[in-house]
Amino acid sequence: MNEQLSETGSSKNGPGWFRRNGIKTVIVLASLAAVTAVVMMPKRSRDTMPAEAPPVNVTVMTVTAEPEFVDTFDLPAVVEPNLVVTVSAEVAGRVERIPSKKGSLVQVGDLLIQLNEDLLRPEFEGAEAQYKHDQTEYERVANLVKEKVRPSRDLDNATTQLADSKARLAEVRARLERARIVAPGAGLLNDLFVEEGEYVQAGTPLAELVDIGKVKVVVDVPERDIACFAVGQKTKIFAGAKDQKEPPVGDITFISRLADPRTRSTRMEISLDNGKGLFLSGQIVTARLTRRVLRDVVFVPLLAVIPMEEGKTVYVVNSTEAQRREVELGLIRGDRVQVTRGLSPGDRLIIAGHYFVAPGQKVNVVEENK
Repeated sequence: MNEQLSETGSSKNGPGWFRRNGIKTVIVLASLAAVTAVVMMPKRSRDTMPAEAPPVNVTVMTVTAEPEFVDTFDLPAVVEPNLVVTVSAEVAGRVERIPSKKGSLVQVGDLLIQLNEDLLRPEFEGAEAQYKHDQTEYERVANLVKEKVRPSRDLDNATTQLADSKARLAEVRARLERARIVAPGAGLLNDLFVEEGEYVQAGTPLAELVDIGKVKVVVDVPERDIACFAVGQKTKIFAGAKDQKEPPVGDITFISRLADPRTRSTRMEISLDNGKGLFLSGQIVTARLTRRVLRDVVFVPLLAVIPMEEGKTVYVVNSTEAQRREVELGLIRGDRVQVTRGLSPGDRLIIAGHYFVAPGQKVNVVEENK
């Protein structure tokens, strides 16, 4: 019994017992100290107001309205000659002479090609002699009928014969004249299809004549814009740089009633004087078309507009605070956009710093553009 008690007492007072109970005591004391520190911390006053946000530096511009804005756009166009005529032979014959040279300018009635007249001239002379004979016979019979020496039916026969010979003479004369192939209009002799000595039949193409005094500028206008144009409107044509000082001005002379089903565009022709020879057939030019003329148009920098989930907004300065405005947009021209609703002339629009403001926030105008 005494031995057991001795063993039990020695175990409670040994090193292991102190180690186990000492650690527990330290943990309890540390927890009490932490709780005490939290309780003793000063409480935040519920009445303390949050610090006011500092003003945002912004740049503003005064909104103005343009009294008149011409809504134009540029489209590529192709120059075509005003008239291309293929001159063909009207009678058969051998090409005897070609006095006009390819590439030369000709006027109405200038000789282009001379066909041989050896077969046509004798025929003409015979028809002319027959006509003179029949005319003399008609006059003789008319006098005899008048004197009642011959019956009136002889005069009828003489009249018919004279009419036949007259028609025959006109036909042969026309064929003889058509041996001279002349220019039907003024223009450039663009090509010759025959050589001297070549025999041609009636209908054989001989030459190509191009009218370059006027040209047609052909442009394909998109379907959405074609309704803005009408015959007679003026259009500027740029043959070189788009900033040329005095571009020629032409008139819209034709608008097709059928749109191209593949491109959904409509052919439009602009007639242009080409007396100075500035334009060549097939040349690519630029047509500046006027869609409409707008009055009192408000344009603002495109970067001043903030896209939202629904619609677009801008910020204006009202006294010293930022105010948000919902706007509706129209035309875009370069880095500017038209505002059709939401802004008025005189508004002070924030154009820099607007992404850092909110409605009602104080702002500091560091720069103002008029």
